[in-house]
Amino acid sequence: MTRLPPLLLLLAAFALPARAAGPGDSLVRLTVVDEASLPVFGVYVIHARLARLLTTSGLDGECLLEAGELSPGDTIRFQGVGYRSLSRAWGDLLRSRCVVMKELTYELEEVVVLAGPGRASRPPRPDELVERAMSKLGKLPRSTPPYCNFHGKARYEKITEYRHRAVEYRREFGYYFTSGNVTPVNAWDSRFCSYFLPAYCARSHNLTNNGKEILSPVYMTTDAARFDAGTRKVFTLLRAVQLHGPLFAGTGSYEITAIETNRTEYRYRFQTRPGAYPGKTKITCRGTFTIDRERQELRDITFDYIDYQLYRQVLLGERGKVASPFSTRATITFTHDDGGKARVATCLQETYWKYNLGENFVLIEQPSRPDPARGELVEREAFRCDDYRPVLPPLRDRETRAKIHAVQRNPAGAYDEEIFRRLPPLLADSAAIADLSRFEEIDEQFRANSNVSYYPPNHLKGFNGITRDDLLFRENLELVRRQLFKLFPLPPVDE
Repeated sequence: MTRLPPLLLLLAAFALPARAAGPGDSLVRLTVVDEASLPVFGVYVIHARLARLLTTSGLDGECLLEAGELSPGDTIRFQGVGYRSLSRAWGDLLRSRCVVMKELTYELEEVVVLAGPGRASRPPRPDELVERAMSKLGKLPRSTPPYCNFHGKARYEKITEYRHRAVEYRREFGYYFTSGNVTPVNAWDSRFCSYFLPAYCARSHNLTNNGKEILSPVYMTTDAARFDAGTRKVFTLLRAVQLHGPLFAGTGSYEITAIETNRTEYRYRFQTRPGAYPGKTKITCRGTFTIDRERQELRDITFDYIDYQLYRQVLLGERGKVASPFSTRATITFTHDDGGKARVATCLQETYWKYNLGENFVLIEQPSRPDPARGELVEREAFRCDDYRPVLPPLRDRETRAKIHAVQRNPAGAYDEEIFRRLPPLLADSAAIADLSRFEEIDEQFRANSNVSYYPPNHLKGFNGITRDDLLFRENLELVRRQLFKLFPLPPVDE
C-alpha cells in the first residue's frame, strides 16, 4: 500500500515564502493543469536547490515567476497534495509554459472485522464511514439562538516574523467561548460565536519591521497602509472550517477519496470541486482528514492550503477572480463530548504573505505589519482548548455575549511567570525569544506589557450605549472583564 509522506517533511520544504516582485523584474506566466487539462489550484512551486517556495498556482492554475532570479539550469519542483511531484528545468519551462500534474492513486487494504467467535462482519465502506462521521459533528439547528453555548480553558500563541526575524511573541491563557457548530445561514453568519478571552498574558513588545523600535501605532486602516498587529487569523479560520469545511458542510462541494487505512483509522484526501468556490462554498482548499475507525469520529483535518472568503473579496483586474494575498496552512484536531459532538481541540496555522494588499485587495484579515510582501511576513499561530463545558442557561443571553465580545476586542491580562512556566509553549519559541531579546530581555518585555491594553482608546467600539470617544469606556471595559472572570473562574493550571 502506498502511503503519503509525513506532513512535516512536506512543510519543511516550504520554509520560505515567495518574495514580492520588484518593479524591474520580468515575470513569466506558467499554467498548471491536470491530465484532463483542468487548472490545478494551490500547487507549490519550489526552487529545488534553495528549498524555497517561489509561488503557488491560482484558481485558474496560473502562477508568476521572476525570471531575473532564475538560471536555465535551475530545477523547479511542483508539488500538490494528491498529485505526483514534478521537476522541470527552468530553461524547459521557458520553452513550454504548461505544467501537467499527474494524480496519485492509492489502493485500500482489505480488513476483516470479527464480530464474534468465528464470525466476520463487513467493515464499513469509506463512504459509509464519512457519512457516520458527519452525523456526529453535532450541527445545531438554524433556530439556535446566537449566544455562547460552550466554554473551555484555552491557550493562544502567536509569533510574527518579518525578514525571517521575530518582531512579536505572545502567549495567552484564558477561556474560549463558542456557540458550537451552528448551521450556516449566510457569508459571515452572526449566529456563530467564537471568542477567546485571556486572563493571563505574556506579550513581548510589538517591534517595527527592522526590530529596533516599538511599533506605533499598532494598527492603521488608511488606503496607503493597512495593518493590524493584533490580528488573530486562527479564529477566522476555525469559523470558516466549522461553517463551510469538508464534512462540516457536507460533501457536495468537495471531492473526497479514501487513500489509506489501518485497523484504527481511515485517511481521506479532499479538495474543493472545480467551480464550487466562491459561489457554492466559501472556502477552497486541499488536504487530508482522518476518521477513527472504531468510534467513527473525525480526528483531524490538515489543510495543505485553505483560502476562505467570508467578508473578503479580492478582485484581480477585469476577470474578477477570487484569490488571496497570503497562503494559509493549518492542522486542526478534534475532541468529542459524551454525545459524540465534535469540538476543536488544537489548531496550528501558518500565514505566509505573498503580496501587499494594494487597491486590488479588500479583506477583513489584515497583515500584522505594513509592507508584508517585501519582508516575507509570516504569522504563526497556535490554539488549544481543553475541557469544554456547557454555559449555564441563564448566561446564554444577549447581554453576556455583548460583554464577551467587547472584552475580546482588546485583550489584556496579568503576566504570571509561574503560570507560563507550567504551560509548555504551543509553538517552538527559542529563535523568537533570541530575536526579541536583542531589543530587551524577554521577561522585562512580558512584565512591561502586563495588563496593558493592546489597542489605543480610539480603536475600541463601545457597547450598551458607550461610544468609542467616551473616556469612561476603558474603565467600564475592565469592570466587565472582572465580572466575566467571576462568572467563569479559571480552574488551576495543570502541570
